[in-house]
Amino acid sequence: MTGPRVAALVDGQPVTEDAVEARVDELRRGPLAARLPRPGTADARNLRRWVVQVMTYEAVVAHEAVALGLTVQQGQEPAPLSFTDALRTGGVTAAVLAARPLARAVRARIVADVAVPESDVRAYYDRNRDLHPGPYGEARPAIARDLQQAAADRHFGLWLERRHAESVTLLPGFEHPADPRHADATHRH
Repeated sequence: MTGPRVAALVDGQPVTEDAVEARVDELRRGPLAARLPRPGTADARNLRRWVVQVMTYEAVVAHEAVALGLTVQQGQEPAPLSFTDALRTGGVTAAVLAARPLARAVRARIVADVAVPESDVRAYYDRNRDLHPGPYGEARPAIARDLQQAAADRHFGLWLERRHAESVTLLPGFEHPADPRHADATHRH
């Protein structure tokens, strides 16, 4: 007797094909079902690959939360990801942050020490006087906030990509959709 078929391993723990199919089925019953590719097509296989990407990123975040001793209690969830933040972050990282309060808690911990030097804030102001025609003191808080957000997004995205690369093994048939080793590779970065 054999066990469940595995799509990926995250820190040695399996993400099963059954779990992937259940997530795809959930999407097919959701509000965007009409926009999904027809089952049995190359695009449907790539949808499964994208779902595996999301599920493995979610698992990485869950493992990191345990390692960091983080939990999210009802009513203490970090603020939801705004549409603007999701667009700025992009991709699988945005999907995981949008759907998982625990991911937002992990992100908050990972970026807690990210700082933008005052010289960077001033240099941005000096280079963008057309956007900030007023005095530096008036423009500084908004510039610092935007640069801090961008630096935190970049830091978390790179950290999550690195952790994913270190801890995830994708099994044949569940490679990244852009991986040229599979026949359905049409997605390009």
